[in-house]
Amino acid sequence: MDKLKELEYFHDWNIDALAVRDRHKLIIMLEYEGKRATVIFSGTSRCTVEHFSVSNNIVFEIKTLKPEDTNYDLALAMLSKSERFSRTPGSQVAIVLATAGAELAIEFETLEIDVE
Repeated sequence: MDKLKELEYFHDWNIDALAVRDRHKLIIMLEYEGKRATVIFSGTSRCTVEHFSVSNNIVFEIKTLKPEDTNYDLALAMLSKSERFSRTPGSQVAIVLATAGAELAIEFETLEIDVE
């Protein structure tokens, strides 16, 4: 996704909060040098969160993945630990890799990014 690339895949941003809205919308709130961003995964059908810390969750990268991408199998392995939230699987897979703290794998339909 071009917006992720423009934002350098959120490298070194800090995860402030994770939230769920409308049962199938995963929201990640991030901060970096006074800038704030919200990443919304709509139509989330599965997700996993590993290594979440209350003090330090620094992102290495957030990427949407295709089957031929390096971390696609890692994301699927992470997702295999999750219950499916809907009968219909999401059409896309994303991964949040950490420099420190939280790592996530998300199966979803659409992605929205808002930066302040």
